[in-house]
Amino acid sequence: MWCGPSCALEIGHGGLTEILECFRTGSNSLWSSLFAPRIDRIVLAATKADHLHQQSHDRLEAILARLAGRAMARAEFGGAEVNVLAMAAIRATREGQARRNGETLPCNIGYPLAGETIGRRTFDGNEEFAIFPGDLPSDPGAALQGWQTEESEMRFVRFRPPNPHRLPSGGFAPSPNIRLDRALQTLIGDYLA
Repeated sequence: MWCGPSCALEIGHGGLTEILECFRTGSNSLWSSLFAPRIDRIVLAATKADHLHQQSHDRLEAILARLAGRAMARAEFGGAEVNVLAMAAIRATREGQARRNGETLPCNIGYPLAGETIGRRTFDGNEEFAIFPGDLPSDPGAALQGWQTEESEMRFVRFRPPNPHRLPSGGFAPSPNIRLDRALQTLIGDYLA
């Protein structure tokens, strides 16, 4: 199940449990694997992790785990392995630091899509920009209290994916990602061995 941070907030606490109840989760026996296979591995993914600095990835995972707590407990009770990951299938930003008013801030550096705005500035899609995304609260419950700021509702800048890099052999290098390999290893790793 792939669900970004905004999707998880729209679904809410009970929604993820109800979605997972639609699936047959739990460990497989010889009998069940032949006639009624079960889902024995689940990855709940908070996508677009490249929009946050890596220092907040564990907090993003904790928020998703809090949202899906009942669903995870139910699946684990049935024998399924459940993992929560902050990930990005295609990483559109890289990490850096910026200094502002004598303070060093962890930033994401990328190319905002054409038409994206920050304050009064509108981007054309060809200019690289460093953005301080803020910090998620260390308490997942506090993060779920509301997504409002003093100015208005929170808004995330959309970044364009990186340009493909051609390899000397003629193909293209894989797109950069965040923890896509860990998600695949969890879900299908032993089937490939």
